[in-house]
Amino acid sequence: MDCRIFKTDLRNANKFKKKIYNYVDCLIKKCKCKTFNFDELSELLLSACRMNEYNIINKDENKMYFDECLANLWITKRLLPNTIVLDFGDEDVIRLLLFCLEITYKMFEGGTKATITSKGFREKRRTFEEILVNQFNGKLGEVFLKKFLENKFPNVTIELDWEISRDIEKYKNDITNATKKVSIKSTNSFVGIWAEADKDYDYGITVKCGVPEPVILQFFVEVCGFSRLLNFANDKIPNNDERFKGYINGIRDRISSYKCGELVSKLKGFICGYFSTSGLEVAKLNEEKEYLGKVKEERYLIRICDLKYKEKDWEKFLIDIGIIK
Repeated sequence: MDCRIFKTDLRNANKFKKKIYNYVDCLIKKCKCKTFNFDELSELLLSACRMNEYNIINKDENKMYFDECLANLWITKRLLPNTIVLDFGDEDVIRLLLFCLEITYKMFEGGTKATITSKGFREKRRTFEEILVNQFNGKLGEVFLKKFLENKFPNVTIELDWEISRDIEKYKNDITNATKKVSIKSTNSFVGIWAEADKDYDYGITVKCGVPEPVILQFFVEVCGFSRLLNFANDKIPNNDERFKGYINGIRDRISSYKCGELVSKLKGFICGYFSTSGLEVAKLNEEKEYLGKVKEERYLIRICDLKYKEKDWEKFLIDIGIIK
């Protein structure tokens, strides 16, 4: 049964999740959408409702209702066909981890001009772990897009930028074998409704990324690195040190459900689509945007529901950037 939705529900993720709890819970239990967990799917639906994609929100005079049939259609036609699921064993995910480790080390060693202080908070020095996770999450969308396009077009090769340079190139091309400048933005926010691209880019692409937390630690748990650390610690700690032997056993219990070398965690990427910046005006500083607030940096902004995402659209995109001749 369709439920009534209020504007306050659309502004508050927790309220919205409660309103559609039975619907989402039923979808997951019946395996109609087993790709995402409850929170992920609820937040993705909230984003769609905020933009009223597929007319999921049915308006009757001054009342609004969540239309379950149209939500089902959005999931089957929009969300699932444009979602990629990878695990830690994928070769490009491994490349990503190695790249992020190396660039983070180089940032601390002064091998790049990238800053190790938080943007906007120059006095706050970021930790190695913070930078590593930010690098991983920030570039993960590029890996998802590469897999998505290469799966959809088997004769296509997407080359990503894996080079680490001393120079900061603000407008580097995220697809290095493209003839036009493409900006691929990753976001961990499933509820967002805006796609973006920096100035001087020809195309913008947005990918919503879901990762296990804490992602880097989980990687080492599943590839046995963490077990080896515990074995090393167990050999070094005397048997009569009951406190730290207890800590070791407690940590082992927490990761006991993971078999060494069995990669079970999933990285999920919803390829929202792309847009051309041609003819668009840059959003101005401090301009107010719905569900975003004030624009903090001048850049192109477009609602995700206005992105191109169908197979024929992607083919046109690949032709325009010179990937398909």
